[in-house]
Amino acid sequence: MQTKAEFRDFLKSKRTHAFCMRDTIVMQKIFSFIATYKRPKAYKYYRHNRLSYYQNIKPFYNILLYNALESEVKTHTIIASLLRNKKYQVFIPKVEKVSFKMVKYRLPLVKNKFNIKESLCSKNSYNVIVDIAVIPVLGVDKNLKRIGFGKGMYDKFYATLRIKPYNIFVSRVSHISEFALCDWYDIMADIYVSSYP
Repeated sequence: MQTKAEFRDFLKSKRTHAFCMRDTIVMQKIFSFIATYKRPKAYKYYRHNRLSYYQNIKPFYNILLYNALESEVKTHTIIASLLRNKKYQVFIPKVEKVSFKMVKYRLPLVKNKFNIKESLCSKNSYNVIVDIAVIPVLGVDKNLKRIGFGKGMYDKFYATLRIKPYNIFVSRVSHISEFALCDWYDIMADIYVSSYP
């Protein structure tokens, strides 16, 4: 049976850095889903091993997106569309040591050591409840758990969230392992979209 590390190495070897026209189709799918998403009236979460509820009184939706590398599905048109609508607040990751903090999308953007564009904004949005997170992946295992780039940044970030968002995983090519490769703490997709099936 293939291991998670072996599957990740295989997926990395298949990445392409060329511009993909079909990214536009995926961006339209993701934007359409965000536009039609209906958040719950109350959020469920566990506190001291007991199920609790947090009433949703926010006037807007909080969306966590990413700034794409050359090998990833582009998100710039989604971000631009959401920023024009006061119904949405857009957040992006800002790498910090072995994890990242979530900051509001603000121009200008600068490249970090991983060549990822980040906002100069440094204020961590600790108490923001994320409604939808759009997350880049290399692929997923049979349970739709994320196979990422091996840094574990999203797993560490999610461990800090009391209320978990609706997760949209996205990649250029759909890669789904027939095996359960991931650990219990690996995050799972609610929906997985790709440029090519």
